[in-house]
Amino acid sequence: MLIQRDLNPSNILSWLCASLVFIPLLALVAEAFLIGDAYASLDDIPSNVLLTYIANSIGVTLIAVVTALMVAVLPAWWCSRYEFKGRIFLTILMVLPLAIPAYINGYILTEWLDFAGPIQTTLREWFGWQSAQDYWVLDIRNVWGAGVVLGLALYPYLFLLAYNAFRQLPESLASAAATLGASSSRIFWLVQLPMIRPAIAVGCTLVAMEALADFGTVQLFAVSTLTTAVYDTWLVYGSLASAAKIAVLTLIIVLMIVVFERYSRRRQQFFAAKSYQGKSRRTEASVMLQTSIWVSCLIVIAIGFVLPVIHLIHYLIDYWQQNIESEQWQYLLQTLELAGMATVITIIMALLVNFSLRTKPSLQSRCLVNISSLGYAVPGTVLAIGVLIPLTELDKWVNRWYHSLTDERLGLLFSGSIFALVLAYSIRFAVISIGQVSSAYQQMPTNIDEAAMTLGASRWRTWTQIQLPMLKPALLSAFVLVFIECIKELPASLLLRPFDFETLATYVYQHASDEQLEIGALSALMIIILSLIPVIFVSKKMEQL
Repeated sequence: MLIQRDLNPSNILSWLCASLVFIPLLALVAEAFLIGDAYASLDDIPSNVLLTYIANSIGVTLIAVVTALMVAVLPAWWCSRYEFKGRIFLTILMVLPLAIPAYINGYILTEWLDFAGPIQTTLREWFGWQSAQDYWVLDIRNVWGAGVVLGLALYPYLFLLAYNAFRQLPESLASAAATLGASSSRIFWLVQLPMIRPAIAVGCTLVAMEALADFGTVQLFAVSTLTTAVYDTWLVYGSLASAAKIAVLTLIIVLMIVVFERYSRRRQQFFAAKSYQGKSRRTEASVMLQTSIWVSCLIVIAIGFVLPVIHLIHYLIDYWQQNIESEQWQYLLQTLELAGMATVITIIMALLVNFSLRTKPSLQSRCLVNISSLGYAVPGTVLAIGVLIPLTELDKWVNRWYHSLTDERLGLLFSGSIFALVLAYSIRFAVISIGQVSSAYQQMPTNIDEAAMTLGASRWRTWTQIQLPMLKPALLSAFVLVFIECIKELPASLLLRPFDFETLATYVYQHASDEQLEIGALSALMIIILSLIPVIFVSKKMEQL
């Protein structure tokens, strides 16, 4: 009887959603240690450079985290503590770099800093230098450059979390410290900063996860990391088993970061529950402080957003004909199609697993929600291999079956079509939809369901006529956020796209890697414009908290 109750339709569908995430990860581990070439080991990846991959990955990740800390925490404190002209506008501006893929920013910064770029050209004109031997040249095509570029692209994650944490601090603590004669700087360093350490820890882990999963920037800067090793070992050296082993190693590092993030989040929730006493009030900033805030923040915004956008617009104007006559419009439609299908699937997954948890809040239902949310923690290159392995086996089985009936073969229906891409997108970004719907359900009183059931309404009718209308704002938010993330996704798209199939992200990256970003300027600007929608949406939501 208990088994029958557990096998209701919503529960079965929730298990299917969780299986979409779990099966690729299980297949990845199986390929690495059970199914793949028994002689393929990490020692053979090539020329024993595994330690270099690991060291570069850790180096890029740490530099990105430190960079994000340097440019995010103090501005978040300024915008949360002080009131000044244009504060809301500046707060939104600080989040805008999130709309630009890091590899685009890295390419443009390299253009500006190269020997023929405007910075070095101007210096040679000013000081009469003749060659690079006459002065020191900054080269960012290394681990340090990749880490800084990623930090400048990812710091908005940390900025948002730190800003909200500073806003939620009780006013009484800052007032007590000021009464005892503490200056604003001492209040920041000794009182407020230690109290938001859990939020900073969560922000740093998000930056670390994204930096570790990055492919475009490190590949463009010729920095070998674990993600590029997966790509090269699979496609260049032809060893899927070795690539799977590196992918599993990367996954272990990511899971360690996730565990740390969960622990930090638990501490943050405990702190908020115990010490919340009202939002802190902002104080008027002096003219000198306002000037310092604006100058400091605008430098970061200029490097992270304004400079790349202006440069891309300049490219578009100079190469207008090449951009208009290219196939970028077709790639836009293909990208929108893929993103639309994946977004709908993630919303269906979110509704299923959250409805199951709503109707039966058991440990099993919570586990299904957690499993379905694992995809975002998996780097795109790792997820691509995990998706490809079972789909390849499925293609083999279908072709054998069809061949036994007709003596013909169907080809790669799953692994060689957009099906693989849509599946990878859905797995990776399901957590966004699940989180949005879960948050909406938490704000929905359970007595509404009980009242409807008491009046004789079925679960289906309760869901369609009561819950679903109340979920529409969350579903709209989830649609926008997932849709834009799919448009920006690069590693999985590079590895899983069918032959002669491009998305906006892969098209831009291919031209950037060929030193011809000017031909893909229109596509790059399309990505940025579309990405600005959720960025501004999140910024406005932040101001309403």
